[in-house]
Amino acid sequence: MRRSILFFFLALSLLASLTGNAQIDNNSKDIIVTTELGKVRGRIVNGVSVFKSIPYAAPPVGNQRFAAPVKHQPWNDIRDAVTKGPTAPFPLPKKGDIDDKPTFGEGWVKGDDFLANNIWSPDVNGKLPVMVFIHGGAFVLGTSDVPLFDGTSFAKKGVVMVSMNYRMGIEGFLKIKGVPTNIGIRDQIASLRWVKDNIAAFGGDPENVTVFGESAGAISISVLMVSPAAKGLFKRCIMQSGSGQAVLSGEQGDRIANQYAKTLKIKNTRKSYLKFSPEELLAAQPKVNPKTVNLETESHADPTGGVILFFPVLDKEIIPDMPLRVMKNNQKKEYELLIGYNTDEMNYFLIPTGLLKKIKLNLILNKAVQTVHPAPSALIAVYKKVYPKKNLGELFSTILTSYQAQVPSVRFANAHSKSSGKTFMYEFAWPSSVKNGYCKLLRMLKCLQHGKALENKFYK
Repeated sequence: MRRSILFFFLALSLLASLTGNAQIDNNSKDIIVTTELGKVRGRIVNGVSVFKSIPYAAPPVGNQRFAAPVKHQPWNDIRDAVTKGPTAPFPLPKKGDIDDKPTFGEGWVKGDDFLANNIWSPDVNGKLPVMVFIHGGAFVLGTSDVPLFDGTSFAKKGVVMVSMNYRMGIEGFLKIKGVPTNIGIRDQIASLRWVKDNIAAFGGDPENVTVFGESAGAISISVLMVSPAAKGLFKRCIMQSGSGQAVLSGEQGDRIANQYAKTLKIKNTRKSYLKFSPEELLAAQPKVNPKTVNLETESHADPTGGVILFFPVLDKEIIPDMPLRVMKNNQKKEYELLIGYNTDEMNYFLIPTGLLKKIKLNLILNKAVQTVHPAPSALIAVYKKVYPKKNLGELFSTILTSYQAQVPSVRFANAHSKSSGKTFMYEFAWPSSVKNGYCKLLRMLKCLQHGKALENKFYK
């Protein structure tokens, strides 16, 4: 009898070791996993365990507003992670020729607990590679849980995929006195720390983490690669359509903050900004733009290209120096890197605004190129020789793509390659087969606009 009882408990122990810390309900397809803060309930969808909106930091409200992220309080009951959660505050782009719903969803979903991760896992008892996605959106808009960023295809290929929300715009990147710098980047680091501490419970290997992102997400990754605060949180990096040069100096950050204070008629202090609701700050955000602030300084060029305003800021703490400069000076690289861009990157910005159609004269093209190059006539002559069939608007898009995406990517890849770290580079030149909507508008320009590589990454 004693032997039978011993065998029974051994069998139970073996079963527990095979199922890890996950509990699966085969009737409801629910799955429960234990994190360091408490249990969360996800759902098995088409063979993939999906967990939505698991908090990685405390809600940034009240005293935690305009503050660095802090650890979330534990919970006693099982926390539901089966539906979409709230997002960071962000404005929807103006309606135009682009269907933005796959990228931005329905817009800002209000709620306090938006500093959260989403997870797609093929096997919660595995030890699988992890990929963490950082969304783009010019550091002012975007969210992690939208159709385009669904991680199912990654999970089907044996990867645990994670996506995150982080604070943006005024609340995430404005340099305000008395407020920690680069709050949005600090959020990203907090998310990655959570992954390091918890992803094993979801079947991921915390020692095999790749971060990947597009546009502002890629710029964020260049910053994370050189940030002492992010050391040891990931192993590989994929930068899509972003560079290691798009960082503001402290002086540039001050100029933007001072212009906002002047526009809003307030002091540039945390106390002043706390008086504004998130809705009021979103309404105020467009009142300052690259045209209203002179960002050229003796030591730093204007990184905006006249298109976007918010960027991470050099602060000697989170971002010690320009990522490209750190790469050049640091001979020992800890990360493997894949970096690239799209052939007609800037179509995304120039066609919906009508700027490409307005450039019909050489004089206008010269003026436009002068914003990114000190010898516009000589540069235009080179591009006309290389691209004889392009009209003037198309030439400007190509030049701006070189300035904002191609050349910075090549420079960053070259700097990284002169080290022990493996470096890979790509140019995404696949013409979309989509014939309606935005791609119909762009069919003469091959539809290789900013962000197009994302569709291939998530669905191919």
